[in-house]
Amino acid sequence: MMYQSLPYIDVWVKKSFLMGPENFKWGKDEMIKGVLVGVKATRGSLFLFEVFLPEYHASYDKVVQAGIFNKSEPPDQEIKLDDVAYWDCIAGDIEVYYKALYQTMHVQMKTKTGKMFEGQYQFTIDFRPSVPNSGVDFSQANWWSEHKQKNFFFDEDTGVLACGPNNKMRYIDESLCPAIPKKPFFKVYEQNYLSHETHSRFFGDIGKEFDYDTKKEK
Repeated sequence: MMYQSLPYIDVWVKKSFLMGPENFKWGKDEMIKGVLVGVKATRGSLFLFEVFLPEYHASYDKVVQAGIFNKSEPPDQEIKLDDVAYWDCIAGDIEVYYKALYQTMHVQMKTKTGKMFEGQYQFTIDFRPSVPNSGVDFSQANWWSEHKQKNFFFDEDTGVLACGPNNKMRYIDESLCPAIPKKPFFKVYEQNYLSHETHSRFFGDIGKEFDYDTKKEK
């Protein structure tokens, strides 16, 4: 699905982000009280969020992420799209879920523009390949070298809704983590392996007998 519901979270939306892109104010702006409702995705584009605006008895379903905050006062600094997210959507089919271990966990992310954002993990949006027989799958959702999740949190300083992939995030648990982390040595998982790729082939039984032995290729 290109649309998914989101957890109930009180937010504030910049007024100019409810008035079309030509009116966006990236810095100071009037704030409108709202509640997160859902999110829609289109491959090769940014997320568009739906926000319920109680004072207007209305729902605005194309709010850009850089206009969503959890504070009633916007920051003095400009916050643009490159500050809050790394990638556009790699597929139009999405799924929203919690990572149970990370609930209430502190996270940090250095943005593409060099800002350091940190806050409390909220939820994850992941991408899925197209449904079989629904047409050609142009997404990168099932190519692990390109697959990216989006892990969301509100920045403690500015209040903006930010997100990043796992390889740009730090997850910090006061009980489990040392004070000074090691530098990751990890490499990208680049190949779509199969579980049977390096093993002998398994052939099904031909007769009627029940057989626990594996029939290997000769």
